[in-house]
Amino acid sequence: MAMYSTRQLLTTCVVVALSFYLSHGRENPSFKIKAVNLGGWLVTEGWIKPSLFDGITNKDFLDGTGLQFKSVTVGKYLCAEAGGGNIIVANRTSASGLGNISLWRINATNFNFRVFNKQFVGFGTNGNGIEIVAVSSTPGRSETFEIVRSSNDSSRVRIKASNGFFLQAKTEELVTADYAGESKWGDDDPSVFVMTIAGGLQGRVSGH
Repeated sequence: MAMYSTRQLLTTCVVVALSFYLSHGRENPSFKIKAVNLGGWLVTEGWIKPSLFDGITNKDFLDGTGLQFKSVTVGKYLCAEAGGGNIIVANRTSASGLGNISLWRINATNFNFRVFNKQFVGFGTNGNGIEIVAVSSTPGRSETFEIVRSSNDSSRVRIKASNGFFLQAKTEELVTADYAGESKWGDDDPSVFVMTIAGGLQGRVSGH
């Protein structure tokens, strides 16, 4: 039997819940879910009904969640140079604007990252295939990343690329996916980033 993706499962849950509400509204008028109709898609977000997402692994990593990543070694935030269509750098002193990265959730730990100008983070054609850029308008395997959290501090993360290596900020202008091995999560590890969730619990799920 085919396995549903997390996005499909979330959509199914919302549709079932809405169907129950519509067919049993008179019996349980206190049960309500708020959503909006966008072009035939029924969309609900985390801030509208937080309890709808209870029980979901990494429920703070839903579609549309804004994340900011600060390098512990460089001391600055990841962003796409010029907002997109260029390399990923670690030179932002403030995470607002260009430093906000939007999540596209694939499953509990794997995601696509979309930058300010709507391109997806992935591998570039230069730098021996380890350079990180934001140029693609459509996500694929090379635009898929795993977020690994520290067991002692969930705000400390490492970002694993599809080549099996972790992203590291070598300098403010050079971010690559070529760091191998385990981490002690210290401030001397260029593959460790302090993650901030912008705007608190957000994210969205949709059903047709």
